[in-house]
Amino acid sequence: MKRQLMSTFAILTLAGSGLVATANSVSAAPSALTCAKVFDDGNTAGIKCTGGAFNGWARCKNGKVAIGATAASGTTSYAYCTSYNSSLAYPRVWGYG
Repeated sequence: MKRQLMSTFAILTLAGSGLVATANSVSAAPSALTCAKVFDDGNTAGIKCTGGAFNGWARCKNGKVAIGATAASGTTSYAYCTSYNSSLAYPRVWGYG
């Protein structure tokens, strides 16, 4: 009984702090990224985010999705449609993940 009360107290404490506990893991809520497209030359999209590491991506005219390298917060990830022998789709479709 005492053990069950302590477990319940621990779960309530973690839940109140924004953490979720399971039998096998503890995970924090993901941080919010703030992103903007900062570069576009018709072939390449540059996406800059703050709030954590990310990958920028852009849709190409040929339907493929170009994915940029992983970038640190405050830097730019470049998605190159030229890697797929294409250019950026219009209207521009881009994002981050």
